[in-house]
Amino acid sequence: MRNECNIIRDILPLYAENMASPDTADFIEEHLKSCEACRKEYERTKEPQPAPEIPDTAPLLKLSHKLKVKKIQIIALTAVFVAALFVSAFAALDAPIYLPYSEGLVIPTQLGDKGMLLTFNKEVTGFNYTVYEDPDGGNFYYCDIEAWTSLWDKWFPRGKGSRSATVTTKYTKPIIAVYVPNDGTENICIAKYDPNTKNHIEKNVDYENTITLPRLALGYYFILAAAAFVIMGIVWFFTRKKAELRIWVERIGLYPAAYIISHCIVSGINWTSYSLPRNFSFIVFISILLYSGLLLAHNIWHLKREIKQIN
Repeated sequence: MRNECNIIRDILPLYAENMASPDTADFIEEHLKSCEACRKEYERTKEPQPAPEIPDTAPLLKLSHKLKVKKIQIIALTAVFVAALFVSAFAALDAPIYLPYSEGLVIPTQLGDKGMLLTFNKEVTGFNYTVYEDPDGGNFYYCDIEAWTSLWDKWFPRGKGSRSATVTTKYTKPIIAVYVPNDGTENICIAKYDPNTKNHIEKNVDYENTITLPRLALGYYFILAAAAFVIMGIVWFFTRKKAELRIWVERIGLYPAAYIISHCIVSGINWTSYSLPRNFSFIVFISILLYSGLLLAHNIWHLKREIKQIN
């Protein structure tokens, strides 16, 4: 009897769907008349079956989205750090190497009644000059001249021609040309031109030597960045248990860290600079790139933790 019940229950679904042959259907009906257990199983088979439960795919979709975001952020992070690397390398290669004065480094010549013409030799790949009135009230102008080269210019020469500059003034006053070596040594007077008397360029001129000192502003900015980093570290310590606030403190604190790293890339451990505008511009630009990269790395780290939690 038990073996017959097992056979009947195997073919009950076919009988319930009217898919059994007539002989099989008669055999099942005869059995159901005498077997209450199989009748109950038959009634249960005829009842509507619940639809199969659809698994919740929301966590999988969320995980897939986060993985895509993480992949994009990793690509962006790599691009930012590569850009920062190239800019840092260029900043180091293009850093001015100030040239000490030597005969023929810069040659001043008379330029009609307009002033003087400064002609630099081929060793000079970059120069700058600043014209200003005598701060002590003298009736003449100073023209401070700087000249430099760089590793980039030595490795990749821009051209073989000499460079020149025309020095003119607002008022008709004598011009004293002073070479500034930017190495801690005394500045050197190289020429004087007096347009009032239309004298030719004089080279032996009495001049009270001075020394141009480097600017200290980079050191102040470095100290401010270090102080901000320490302050944000203290704030982070007291807010570390508040997740949302802690994340924002970390994000803000990454910029002082980026600035400190950028300062070390551009200026090393030096706090002084003879070319402050250039160095500070590079430091700020590289720090922004590094900060963007650090923010992406910070987001990827938190995203990785979220993915682990979803898994």
